[in-house]
Amino acid sequence: MTDAGNGTILVAIDGSDNSLLAAGVGARLARLLNAHLGFIHVLDVPTLSFWVGVEARMKDDIRDQAEARLNEITDRIREFCDIVPEFYIVEGLPEQEIMRVVKESDNALMVVAGRHGVATEKKSHPRWRRATGRLTMKLGEHLPVPLVVVPPDVPLSHICPAMAEYRRPDETTEPHAGE
Repeated sequence: MTDAGNGTILVAIDGSDNSLLAAGVGARLARLLNAHLGFIHVLDVPTLSFWVGVEARMKDDIRDQAEARLNEITDRIREFCDIVPEFYIVEGLPEQEIMRVVKESDNALMVVAGRHGVATEKKSHPRWRRATGRLTMKLGEHLPVPLVVVPPDVPLSHICPAMAEYRRPDETTEPHAGE
């Protein structure tokens, strides 16, 4: 079991495969450090003030979807890694909200984030992909705690087995099936 007195590892979850992999790395670190594990999801809620009532319903739907996904991840982490994470669902800009949660916490140990998030996964051309995503660059500049940036090909030994399916092997160093 984990002890919040040893600090909290906060994992940024945006729904991308790399952020789900980061959840697995965060769970593994929490287990190793006997720390508490928290997931933060920042809602991307469109502004539709010109349609009365639609914005509130969309917000509720988006929040419900995020909560269902975080519950699913939490259940898997609990089952496979014996860690019981808590999660935060907030609205705003991810870098600002993650920063706010860390600063308001008196025991934030570190933040774990995927190298690439949803925005990068949607881009089809590899030339458009950077070494790190926009969020990790901004967090790295301003966070008062360490930032662990998780690559898509992180070694399996660094991941809670519940989330290993989101790992993308580095095709230049790992053999393909059947070789």
